[in-house]
Amino acid sequence: MYDPHHPTDPVSETAIASDKPVPAGNRAKSKERNRLKILESAATLFRERGFEAATLRDIARAAGLSTGALFANFADKNEIFLTVLESENSRVIRTMRDALDEKLDLVSRLHTQLMRGYEATQHNARIVLSAFVMKWSQGQTPVNQVGQMSDLIRFVLLDTLKAAQARNEVPQSVNVECASEVLEDLCLANLRRAYQGSDDSGAFDMERLAKSLNAQIALVVAGLKAA
Repeated sequence: MYDPHHPTDPVSETAIASDKPVPAGNRAKSKERNRLKILESAATLFRERGFEAATLRDIARAAGLSTGALFANFADKNEIFLTVLESENSRVIRTMRDALDEKLDLVSRLHTQLMRGYEATQHNARIVLSAFVMKWSQGQTPVNQVGQMSDLIRFVLLDTLKAAQARNEVPQSVNVECASEVLEDLCLANLRRAYQGSDDSGAFDMERLAKSLNAQIALVVAGLKAA
C-alpha cells in the first residue's frame, strides 16, 4: 500500500508514473514506428502472396501489432497497398535514373535504363501484378499508381532524349515528348506480355525481353534520326 510518508516507495512511483500522460512527441514517434512496421510487413506479404491473399490480420500479425493499431494508421488495405506501391515506384525510377550511362550510344542508353527498370520491377513482381489486376470497390475513386509509374518512366526517358537532342544525336526538329510517349507505351506493352508468359511467382524470361526490347528501341531511334 502506498505510504505518503515514504515517497520513494516503488509502488507509489509506479502508480504516479502510470498516471502521467505520454508526451505528444513520444506518441508521434510510436505511431511512426508502427506505420513503418506495417508497411514493411505489408510489402513482404504483398511480395510473397499478392494483394488479394494478404489479409489485414496477416499484416498486423507480421508487424507484431493489433488490427486496431493498423487502422489507427491506415483506412484500409487499399491505402496500405498504394503506399507500398508508391515506394516501389520511387525505387524503380531511381534505379532507371542511376542506370544512365552517357558513354553508351542512344539505343544502348535507353535499353539499359529500361532493362534496369524491368529488373527492379521483377524483384517485386507480385506487387506490380496486383497493381495491374486490382479491382476497386464500387464508388471508390481509383488512385492509379500504375499510371503514376507510367508517367515517371516517361519522364526518365524524356530526360534521356532531351539530353541526346542537345548533343545533336537526334534532329532538333524531332518532338522528343512524343517519342518518350512511344517508348513508354512500348515499355508497358513489353511488361504486360512478359507477365502473361511468366510463372506463378511473376518471374519472366529477362533474356528474351532484352533482345526484343533492343530491336524495338533501335527501330524507334532510327525513325527519330531519319525525321
